[in-house]
Amino acid sequence: MAEITEFNIGQGETFRILTTITDNSSSATFDITNYDFAGQVRENYSTNEIAATFTITKLPPYNSGSLFIELTPTDTSNLTQRKYVYDVKMTSGSITPISRRILEGYLIVRPAATR
Repeated sequence: MAEITEFNIGQGETFRILTTITDNSSSATFDITNYDFAGQVRENYSTNEIAATFTITKLPPYNSGSLFIELTPTDTSNLTQRKYVYDVKMTSGSITPISRRILEGYLIVRPAATR
């Protein structure tokens, strides 16, 4: 099951979080070597339009389960003041692929006074 988290960010700011994936049953870190990650921000769950796409970077050693999830200042400048939905999925490249949401929730964007 995905971790449900709400984030507040300002327009034009760098959004960068470090997350570590763990095995739910043992709380041990999860080896992400053979997994790909993707994440998107949308105005709501039913829209086809993508408001932003996360850059996701796996951090070595991959058996640490750690990765950065990021939006650039340009990405956040293009978002309007509102409450968005987002999620991040991991997918294995194996013969029997596994796909799982690891993070989801709301992304609240605040306008910037300084330009």
